[in-house]
Amino acid sequence: MPDGPVLVTQGGNGAPSIKHSNYCNNFVNYGTSWRADCNVDYGSSGSWTQCSDGTEIWGPLVGPGYWVFSGDCSGHGSVRDWGVYDG
Repeated sequence: MPDGPVLVTQGGNGAPSIKHSNYCNNFVNYGTSWRADCNVDYGSSGSWTQCSDGTEIWGPLVGPGYWVFSGDCSGHGSVRDWGVYDG
């Protein structure tokens, strides 16, 4: 889990509500992994993944730009939920 305050915005059905990322599109769920193209408009954001065994995976924080966010639950079941967190 990252240091400092974290706000996770749930991904759900490929329509996340995101604070620093002003949009994500092209969401694909591969079962044990996922990916989405996200635009971080200011500050920093990273990907968050929850796996079916309860494991949470936090991607690194990135600054403004267009990024591929993703998560991989290999060895931890399938993707249960996904989102973006602000750092």
